[in-house]
Amino acid sequence: MKKSNKTLIIFSLLITYVILQFLWWGYHISSLTEQLNDNEAYISRRLTMIAGEGTVFIIIIFFGAFYVIRSYYKEINLAKKEKNFALSVTHELKTPIASSKLFAETLLQRENLDQHQITTSLEKIIHEQNRLNELVEKILLVSSIEEMTKDMQQNPVDLHNIINQIIDNDNNTHVINNNIPKTQIIIGDDFYLISLFQNLLDNAKKYSPKESTINFYIENHVNKVILCVSDEGIGIADNEKLKIFDRFYRIEDEETRNYKGTGLGLFLVDQIAKMHGGKIICKNNLPNGSIFELHLKKDNG
Repeated sequence: MKKSNKTLIIFSLLITYVILQFLWWGYHISSLTEQLNDNEAYISRRLTMIAGEGTVFIIIIFFGAFYVIRSYYKEINLAKKEKNFALSVTHELKTPIASSKLFAETLLQRENLDQHQITTSLEKIIHEQNRLNELVEKILLVSSIEEMTKDMQQNPVDLHNIINQIIDNDNNTHVINNNIPKTQIIIGDDFYLISLFQNLLDNAKKYSPKESTINFYIENHVNKVILCVSDEGIGIADNEKLKIFDRFYRIEDEETRNYKGTGLGLFLVDQIAKMHGGKIICKNNLPNGSIFELHLKKDNG
């Protein structure tokens, strides 16, 4: 960060030097013109020309400086996000690995465990490995985001059935209601749509108290389906509603600081929605929580 600040300072000094040199150059040309020609009309035209060219030059310099400085701060923000992502991923990877290792060592070192204790330890190892597998799959999806569109299979997809599959694999920490009609069909790729809905559900669960309700439902329009996922969690501030779909972005405040995550889930949701010609919108739920609206094309066939 210090090196980047030093670069910005040097760049600013160079810009200042160029502008001062230009002004000094313009002053000398003006003085020389006055000395060589006493024709006031000629001098006036020359001064006007110099002033015009100088103004254009300064405008170009300022525009160039603006875009360079803006790019600089974008790079700084991206570097910060990538650093936070690396720290988050490291933590997310180490936790299931350490837990699995602990339970495995317990099974090896303690010979007096009963069958229930052995089963419990094995279940916890499987749970931690599933967490690890989900994280690796998410990272792989993000790394291949540009190739995802080429691999898409556009077929009729039963939304009700997909949500049921996700709920059946859930660990039942929340009350999840599937209010989507059984006849609701959209056109898309079921593999990517399952990932999309799973990430929306994971996000809702992460920021909602246990045993609270998460609802899947739809709002029908003529040419599109709006699939809604509502929760009763802490909600999202208005100034964060667009940022949360950026790669690596995580809300950094006292309410969300202690929640695990990598900043990739909602980014994937946004990208997969765009792949299907749709979009994702975050709104407030009343009296508390969030509603994520997924706008998708309807199968009218």
